[in-house]
Amino acid sequence: MLNHYKDFSIKHPYWHVIFILSIASLLGILIEYLINRDFIGSGIYATIFFGIIEIFRVRRKNMNN
Repeated sequence: MLNHYKDFSIKHPYWHVIFILSIASLLGILIEYLINRDFIGSGIYATIFFGIIEIFRVRRKNMNN
């Protein structure tokens, strides 16, 4: 299973970033809701910002290879 995930991350680096951001966002929202019974909608801006930075990092890495 782990080998399939590694192959996926190598073949589709942008989808990998989107997948990781989605899972991390869902976990963060779930933890925040379970602890404080609150949803902070402004956190999506930080997620988008870090996602864009990560996509540019992956793009630069692919261009150098």
